[in-house]
Amino acid sequence: MKNKNLIKFTSLLGVMTMAGCSLPWNERLYQIDPATANASNSSPIVAEMPENFSGAQKAPEENMIPGEAELNALSNASVNVFYETIESGENGENVLISPASLAFAMAITENGANGDTLKQMEKYVNGGISIEDMNALLNYTSYKLNNSEDVEWGVANSLWFNDNGDCEIENDFLKKAIEYYDAEVYKKAFDASTANEINKWVYNKTNKMIDEVIRDFSPDAMLFIVNAIAFEGEWAEEYEKSQVLENREFTNADRSTSNCTMLSSTEDRYFTLGEGTGFIKPYKGGEYSFVGILPEEGVSPEEYIKDLVKNNEDFSKAVREAEYGEVYVTMPEFTTDYGNEGMVDVYKNMGMNLPFDQDKADLKGIFTNDSNSKVWIDKIIHKTHIEVDREGTRAAAVTAVEVDKCMAIAPAADPVIINLDRPFVYAIVDNETGIPVFLGCMNNMQ
Repeated sequence: MKNKNLIKFTSLLGVMTMAGCSLPWNERLYQIDPATANASNSSPIVAEMPENFSGAQKAPEENMIPGEAELNALSNASVNVFYETIESGENGENVLISPASLAFAMAITENGANGDTLKQMEKYVNGGISIEDMNALLNYTSYKLNNSEDVEWGVANSLWFNDNGDCEIENDFLKKAIEYYDAEVYKKAFDASTANEINKWVYNKTNKMIDEVIRDFSPDAMLFIVNAIAFEGEWAEEYEKSQVLENREFTNADRSTSNCTMLSSTEDRYFTLGEGTGFIKPYKGGEYSFVGILPEEGVSPEEYIKDLVKNNEDFSKAVREAEYGEVYVTMPEFTTDYGNEGMVDVYKNMGMNLPFDQDKADLKGIFTNDSNSKVWIDKIIHKTHIEVDREGTRAAAVTAVEVDKCMAIAPAADPVIINLDRPFVYAIVDNETGIPVFLGCMNNMQ
């Protein structure tokens, strides 16, 4: 598949760091072969697997499509973290996150959480879904993505443990990471060479769109959890030359204007959600779509998302129950980059604070029991990139999570017109569930 005719979405979710463990490394776990030190082109080597464990990802459970309540929960969780991410930044900036990538890495982490810490993570990361159900749902999701026929997905997870001889990993945590998330597991010294290997792994798993997630390790770092998602797909209907409109005007959030190229098309599905109207533009095969939403005049994307959260509007239901009708769409070609190294504060603002509290966090299920140690999430970093043009989309996202351890509407009679010539919200969604793989807002074309 040629790059110019595909849509690429990549996300990398990262890292859990722990330090100060007092127990020896469990040699039964996965460990990297010293002869194949470049993790970007090698696989972890199994020394000895835990008893009754094959070391392979389990097949997804049948009928794992979530019900209405689960879809609403996941949809709300995605929109909520998107809203808080917008709120944490500067007014009028372009924001792009991957709720799916965040969900994969944070859910792996949840398998080591207990008590109130787990309850908070289930509420704010999963939208109220238990970790047991979340494991099964994400297992199904990765299986579905990796086996798509008309578009190409790649979902990858990895665990990187510090080979300092101080820690022993809980077999149950490891088994769930591999059985549900097909995680690759590496044991390496946390030095500049390993940081480079992690970045190489990221570079390859994100189809060479993200080249760095970590520069160095904190002194207490003991574990990194990394998720990568890559997507390639063509538009279901290619743009003709006459549909590419050069030198058109886009009004930015600050009321300045920018010249851009607009893409004109006629789509057949639309919806209203809150104070906005959206369209659905499918990718080849019809399983996934680009969604563009234009808020009402005078309503910014930030205000629009805030109202969705406030009124508990169901994004996924709006997408699934979109009306059929003629929709005249113009949308701009655009490229934007986004980075946020303060995702811990985003989750804190949502109400989840225990996993980040050095004294109160209960994440001891990752390592074997040591009553004298403390485990907490220290940092979450998220970086994204997207390009949308007449031939498709290229997008990438990377998230690093560091954890430390120490002692519907009736169709209109007339055609619907949606002109994205001012700030708008967009997403790439799974049509079956309506859940966004990533969410963004475009405020500025400069």
